[in-house]
Amino acid sequence: MNAIGLHINGVGAVSAAGWSSEELLRAVRDKVELPVTNCPRPGAERPWPCPVRTVPPAPPEKQVRHPRFRRVSAISRYAAAACLEALKDAGFDTPPPRLGILFVMMNGCVNYTGRFYQEVLDNPAQASPLIFPETVFNAPASHIAALLGADGAVTTIIGNSNAIMEALDMAAVWLSCGVCDHCLVVGAEECDWLSAEALTYYHEAHIATEGAGALLVSATGKGPSIQRIAGPLPFHSWKERGELIPQLALPASILIDDHNGIAKHDAAEAAAWSQLTFQARHSPKKLLGESMGASAALQLVLATLESRDQKTSVAVSMPGCNTAAYACVLG
Repeated sequence: MNAIGLHINGVGAVSAAGWSSEELLRAVRDKVELPVTNCPRPGAERPWPCPVRTVPPAPPEKQVRHPRFRRVSAISRYAAAACLEALKDAGFDTPPPRLGILFVMMNGCVNYTGRFYQEVLDNPAQASPLIFPETVFNAPASHIAALLGADGAVTTIIGNSNAIMEALDMAAVWLSCGVCDHCLVVGAEECDWLSAEALTYYHEAHIATEGAGALLVSATGKGPSIQRIAGPLPFHSWKERGELIPQLALPASILIDDHNGIAKHDAAEAAAWSQLTFQARHSPKKLLGESMGASAALQLVLATLESRDQKTSVAVSMPGCNTAAYACVLG
């Protein structure tokens, strides 16, 4: 893949652990037990629990003040806060020129989408035209580009939980072709009752969560670089996925795995990485829950922080749940 050699010079995160990457790192290292609430369903209540871990209220300094953000969906607020933190982390007090943006998601602006189509069902003539623009997949990327005054390319990728690897590959192509000098790669999601409930159909122990992880990447810099990549390894079934996962096992000092605490879902990945020894191993999904399109972004934020702090290599396991599996090593 083209992303090998790419430098991650700044990171930012919003998660159930808080509104910064440091809060995320501290929660994962200390194995903090984060609060769980039951996600309400509009209309008739469901007869089974639907647990979620939501992002706590934003502190005043994390609230974005911009005309675009008066009525945006939560996913845009999470992504904006993560992107601003990543720029500051990279040493930019103001957004740099020739900045590109790649936004990754799986579900997108689901809350406003549900609200708009409920209005259409209730009374089509009264469905709000102010809400409709917030239902499109590219809305968050557009808001962030306006907020930052980005003058580079901006696009959105819809995909699996590990689609951020495709975004990093595209960012590397943009940088090598001179499309931009720096690129913000951000994965984000927001919680809603439908996706949270859908997870419980796969397993009752699934806990949905939300948030955003942002990486400021460049062709050069002082940040950790992507040294090795395994994948994409395409699969069409979970049986085929299990056969491919052993190819993801890359040696490193620290491992950020994809375990969610559900034994039958973690078994193939656990077996693949069991042949290697690590100084430390983190399982952010066990603490946060399943954040879908944001999950691999948050894993990469953690890996970047660990690599910087510990001055060592960090492997990230991203087997995904559909179409392709990845792993990479930062150092």
